[in-house]
Amino acid sequence: MRHALDASNESLCAALAALTSDDASMAAACQRAALVWDGDVTRARGPRAALALCAIGADRDTLMAGVLSDPRLLGRIDQATLRAEFGAVVAEQVAQMQRLLQLGEQYRRAQSADWVENLRRLLLSSIRDVRVMLIQLVHRLERLRGLAFEPDEAKRRQLAAETLDVYAPIAHRLGLGQIKWELEDLAFRHLEPTTYKRIASLLDERRIEREAYLTQVRLDLAQALQAAGIEARVMGRPKHIFSIWGKMQRKKLSFDALFDVRALRVEVETVADCYAALSVVHNRFAPIESEYDDYIARPKENGYQSLHTAVLAHQDKACEVQIRTRAMHAQAELGVAAHWRYKEGAGSAVDPFAAELNRLRQALAAGKSTEPVAAMVYVFTPEGDIFAMPPGSTVLDYAYRVHTLVGHRCKGAKINGQIVPLKTVLSQADRVEILTQTNPAPSREWASANAGFLKSSSARAKVRNWFHHLDQSAARASGAAQCDRLFRRLGLNRSAQIKLIAALNFKSMDALFDAVGLHRLDAATLLHTARAVLKPVVPRPDAHAPVSLDQIPGVGLSLDGMKAQPAGCCHPRPGDLVRAFITRGQGLSLHKQDCQNLAHLAQQFPERILAVDWPSDQASWVQTLRLDVLVEDVARFWSDLGPVLVPFKARILESRSRLERNSGLNDIALQIEMPGAMDASALMKRLQGLLSVESVQRRAS
Repeated sequence: MRHALDASNESLCAALAALTSDDASMAAACQRAALVWDGDVTRARGPRAALALCAIGADRDTLMAGVLSDPRLLGRIDQATLRAEFGAVVAEQVAQMQRLLQLGEQYRRAQSADWVENLRRLLLSSIRDVRVMLIQLVHRLERLRGLAFEPDEAKRRQLAAETLDVYAPIAHRLGLGQIKWELEDLAFRHLEPTTYKRIASLLDERRIEREAYLTQVRLDLAQALQAAGIEARVMGRPKHIFSIWGKMQRKKLSFDALFDVRALRVEVETVADCYAALSVVHNRFAPIESEYDDYIARPKENGYQSLHTAVLAHQDKACEVQIRTRAMHAQAELGVAAHWRYKEGAGSAVDPFAAELNRLRQALAAGKSTEPVAAMVYVFTPEGDIFAMPPGSTVLDYAYRVHTLVGHRCKGAKINGQIVPLKTVLSQADRVEILTQTNPAPSREWASANAGFLKSSSARAKVRNWFHHLDQSAARASGAAQCDRLFRRLGLNRSAQIKLIAALNFKSMDALFDAVGLHRLDAATLLHTARAVLKPVVPRPDAHAPVSLDQIPGVGLSLDGMKAQPAGCCHPRPGDLVRAFITRGQGLSLHKQDCQNLAHLAQQFPERILAVDWPSDQASWVQTLRLDVLVEDVARFWSDLGPVLVPFKARILESRSRLERNSGLNDIALQIEMPGAMDASALMKRLQGLLSVESVQRRAS
């Protein structure tokens, strides 16, 4: 029985009392709703909503929560009073209804299909009792029934759009067929009034003719079924304007071409009777073969069962016939099986949300309380967008979900306006704001699964990748610095550097820097290969050059008693053929005869080049080593250095130290003096063997 929108409280409460065996708590709930009734039929009304809930078999607690969720009671009765007077279950359902109303306010028109779908899932995931959604849908239906009296057209269209986008699909998925059809028709009426009236007029113009025709076919079919001994109810199937319009749009058909404008439903007792009735239908009327579907033998994924066929009945007019058991009909219309996967064109992939909806439908059909199990957590951005996150996700997971750089730059977060730690786990409908800094600065700790900052393995991989690139950059910078020192010391020009890269089988200079910085290429191998690519430079004939090395007299001047030092560029040793260059104030600088630097000096200062012999007393001259030593532990290096120098009779002339920022090592520049007879290479190997030393390289100057 449909009650008027402005029916008296007494009549509504009396009807509820009759349906609930004069339950005292129900009467008390009705009394509270009656006290706040203001005559506004554009808002849902608690007692009317409860009567609608009765029609679909809702339990006592849900009926009372439906009454007490009257929006006029909001703020007039607290949770403690609700629990004391009506019980904890009812109080909790009312609180969840208020939560749903708040979340529903997030709806905005012209959003993407994904955004609207996420909002639907958020609404279902935010409640702890699926019966609360049933209350919400009935309240929404009550509101739409009075929407024609809303004077604000923009508000009417907003509510209608929200209903079509959000609430009708939820009703559809929960198998609430009756509620779904009425929500759609009422919303469509306000969104597309011209189209609605046109289809309604087409239905109305031919209603008498169509009803007379269907009556004739219905009686004919009922007689045929009775004659076959099948107990059945044959009735006309109500037509819904929104459904007709949708089918016309999808199939691009005219109104007259629709098979199911004329439609009958046959309800029988057993599955065997379904097939027997189908045989009678096809024997009595000519079947349209392309329009036959057996959803009993092959139920839809959501459990929907029925036989669908279309026939050419009297006057060769098409008529659709659905055949199902009474249990199947109750399933389809009152809360267990819904057509949503079929109607919305879902694919065959398994959707955890679909499985959860099936469980909720079963709970609704049994009148049970059950909490939806959310496959995802849905949170809002500050701009109102919705992100779906796996359960257990933290605010830092969300930052990386927004964008990798947002995660790298994250320095804090707010949830619902409050500052929270980065480990905070997200809850349904949280509004999350990420606080960022100018430059990326993630923490290495974030990459640890045990640290609790990130649940997502992909987000942790992003953090690891960041530090991998950072470490690689630091290693490259360190390698570049080491190579640069070597190139300058040996005087390697660009051409020689390219030869060195090729000799070491690297593809690029950066690859060489990486290998040196990551210690995949040791300093000794690099130095040996660099020397190998250097070949003596034979000066080209130059008309302006007054002299060449070949012109220098071969009789060597004795160096006994003279101040002479081996040159740092070629490091001559006793026994090598050498030439001396007369320096300004530093005595003689000894060069190997094939030294490139000597060749250049001979072009510029030929008068200062001498042929010399090594002194007969090698102990009478000294050599100076200029070394670059990379050290990890400076204090330990200095304590270990003395015992290394003693066997070589060496002493420190000068030292300078600086910290390399990229590698964290100390670069110590040493100038060491030792007898010329001592082996400088042996001393360098001893230094390289110290635990505190990373590398030792010789400098030219």
